[in-house]
Amino acid sequence: MEKLATFLAVLCFAWPMATHAAPSGYTITITTAYANGDPFPNRIDSVYTQPDTGFFQVAISGEATFSGVIGTIAVSAFAGDLSFCSGPLVLAPGDSVSVAIRYDSSSVGGFNGPAYFYRPGVEIYLSGSLSDGTNTQSLNLLIADRDIHSGIWRTDQFNLSSDSFVLQGGDPWGFDTDNSFATSLAYGVYAVGGTVPEPGSLATLAGALVVLSSARCRSRRRLRPRRA
Repeated sequence: MEKLATFLAVLCFAWPMATHAAPSGYTITITTAYANGDPFPNRIDSVYTQPDTGFFQVAISGEATFSGVIGTIAVSAFAGDLSFCSGPLVLAPGDSVSVAIRYDSSSVGGFNGPAYFYRPGVEIYLSGSLSDGTNTQSLNLLIADRDIHSGIWRTDQFNLSSDSFVLQGGDPWGFDTDNSFATSLAYGVYAVGGTVPEPGSLATLAGALVVLSSARCRSRRRLRPRRA
């Protein structure tokens, strides 16, 4: 009976905080394209590009705002370091920005490794924080072009097939694909979601466990037989 009373007391203590507010959800979506001109709005870089190259969009939805920087790790086999990093920016729910890959990204031998091998391709990162206006958590996301899939497999003139690597023209080894092939690729899409947790929920759980532990210790002391 005493154990039941202890459990009910802890439950009553924890319940108001646990039901106080649900965590705020968010989704970050990265979309890749190879196109003649940027197919996405709100381009934030000003690098020189050929008429066609790789582009990507970062969009956020839900109830959280992203604050930080967006960039790429894009060390090409033939054209050197084509990486990019934005200045500090803020993306509120519903906002999006886009970035171009410098020059013609299908004709630089692929990215982030030796030429003509299977490599990560361009890596896109977000570094900063997410906030729902009350709670804040850090965000460090790194996603490679090879992991951003369209779901539509294509085979190029080199007889190599992929449904990713859109930013480098669709060839997984970095060969220079025909412009007609590269610009007809389906968009790649990568989405990651989560919640911005309420710090108080963790404190509530810890407090409940302390109360329960103390009650059990007191109960054990009372039940321990006395020495003669």
